[in-house]
Amino acid sequence: MYALFILLKASGKRLVKCVPVICLGLCLSFMLNAQETSQEQQDSTSFDSIVTDFQKDMNIRSDDQELDGKAKTSILIDNVVIQQGSLEIKADRVEADASKGNEVITATGKPASYRQRLEDGSYVSALANAIVYNVATKTITLTGNAEITKDQSKVTASSITYDMLNDKINASSDGNNEGKVNTVISFGDQDENDEGVN
Repeated sequence: MYALFILLKASGKRLVKCVPVICLGLCLSFMLNAQETSQEQQDSTSFDSIVTDFQKDMNIRSDDQELDGKAKTSILIDNVVIQQGSLEIKADRVEADASKGNEVITATGKPASYRQRLEDGSYVSALANAIVYNVATKTITLTGNAEITKDQSKVTASSITYDMLNDKINASSDGNNEGKVNTVISFGDQDENDEGVN
């Protein structure tokens, strides 16, 4: 410590000139480190948004509920809302079956709906007459007037399976012309550009 004091004292005016530069460098370094830390925290939060949904408790609300502990089944009727993190399913009726060790939730309605936040902060949503949520495989299967909307695309089909963890959609038709798989891609600036041309 004494040797350092002698060195600083001997530096004289050069030290006075260097101090502002050193302070500025330290400030910039702290600012950059703070930005990197903040960005890492944001990235971590966005990455965990969908993964941690499945680690949270499932909350189920409805007007009426019938639970059978021995059979490991439950029936929920009217204004059913299932929430697990950002995952939300709404339906008129829900039947849950865990008798085979893997809980399967079947939601029906006119229509039943599903919504969940993705890792980038956007949402995926779906509508169908029936939505089957397989808790173990983290997939939902939509049947009957099925449609799913993600980013700027909407897919309609007779049956749609959505893999929530891997963000994959598999749609199939029933073979009839009216049951063909249809995808609509929306372009947000298209209307504005069309108005500018006219």
